[in-house]
Amino acid sequence: MKVLNKNLRKRIIQKGYEMKNGHLGSALSCVDVIKYLYDEVLQKDDLFILSKGHGSMALYSVLEGKMENVLWREHPEIDEEKGIYATTGSLGHGVPIGLGRAFGKKLKGNLGKVYILTGDGEIEEGSNWESFILANKLDVNLNLLIDWNKYQAIGELKKDLNLDGFSLEKKLTSFGFKSQILNGHNLGELKKLKNLGNGLNAVILDTIKGKGVKFLEEEHPHVYIPNEGEYYKFLNELN
Repeated sequence: MKVLNKNLRKRIIQKGYEMKNGHLGSALSCVDVIKYLYDEVLQKDDLFILSKGHGSMALYSVLEGKMENVLWREHPEIDEEKGIYATTGSLGHGVPIGLGRAFGKKLKGNLGKVYILTGDGEIEEGSNWESFILANKLDVNLNLLIDWNKYQAIGELKKDLNLDGFSLEKKLTSFGFKSQILNGHNLGELKKLKNLGNGLNAVILDTIKGKGVKFLEEEHPHVYIPNEGEYYKFLNELN
């Protein structure tokens, strides 16, 4: 499959190497959807929250192309002028924060939707499921995006929890979400994000952890800081 956004991927590798931020795989699995959201989906009244804060380099790589003086951090820190609406990193916070923002929009009669990108491993946090129950009752406009890259810090999600995108789709549908699975690295599939209606939507993005770098795709480490030789090898793969 064609690798999208190679320059952004190279930038993630570069900054990860410079900062000694080893969450490369998590950023490479979600950079395509973040790029597409900022280019084609988000309107001026919409909010985007990156709940899987360890994927911050994907967000910063996109923001860097749209504004000046973007300060890269290991995890996002709130800066609404830069479009960062929540400090995340501790898992399970983005969904309840996003739900609160969506409910606030409803109470004030404000336009716009809230988009939240969370990780598949992060879904284990109970705060997410408490929020899903409440979201149905509050009747808000909330678009939940799940980066289904199959791996979390301790290993393979399917093996550890018997949890995958298909079972998540069924669970979220039962909570009142209109749910679907899309290929998170395919532009034609990502275009469907433009057609999400009002109410609760859940999009499970079928992705590859470390997409674009063979070693990261095959070994899927949660944290990996390449040595100098590996650094240049990773960059060359993306040329």
